[in-house]
Amino acid sequence: MSMDASEWIAADSPRKRDEILRSLGAYLQRTRLSSLTMQDIADQLNISKGSLYNYFKSKQDIIFHCHMKVMEMSLAALREAKQAGDSSAARLQILLEKHIRGMTDEVYGGVLLLPIDDLDAAQRRKYIGLRDQFERGVRKLIDDGIRSGEFRPIDARIASLAILGSINWLPRWYRSDGQLTPSEVAAQFASLFVHSLLADNHRPPTGIARRSRARPRQAAG
Repeated sequence: MSMDASEWIAADSPRKRDEILRSLGAYLQRTRLSSLTMQDIADQLNISKGSLYNYFKSKQDIIFHCHMKVMEMSLAALREAKQAGDSSAARLQILLEKHIRGMTDEVYGGVLLLPIDDLDAAQRRKYIGLRDQFERGVRKLIDDGIRSGEFRPIDARIASLAILGSINWLPRWYRSDGQLTPSEVAAQFASLFVHSLLADNHRPPTGIARRSRARPRQAAG
């Protein structure tokens, strides 16, 4: 039975808004549907479309907030990585694993399948600003590794874009019911990228080589 609009309005609004966002993310993970409508989302929540409009003004508004949820998790991972690890390689490994886990463990990663082109100008500016902030953080970790001699002397901007571009493609093939766990996918992806940056005379940080050699359950999901 659908909830009455007054019941939703009386309930805890932030919690309900997050429930809507999670429902959309889970829906996208299952269906890979890019042409969803407000009615589709309302049907998934088992509420009326009118009730949905009490929390979000449009489909684009919901998509924007889902994108922001993903970005919030990535920026939190960046802050944590800066305070962890004893080398640039270790910090980059931590960051990439947490960034990937945010896309595989949480349902919000499915929204990355949807383009931001339909967002309004203010929303695009806000999202792109945070996305660029995250990319700069990744680039700085690579720059730090180059300066310390851990990483090969390469173009840090190209390296960061190549790494993040590869990771951003993950929602197109990743399945939560696949044959690798989210932690295995994250560890192997991150280890692959970190290894590709290391200078010839530097070994991977403790734990990276071990995780990358770990026997997967079967094959990638």
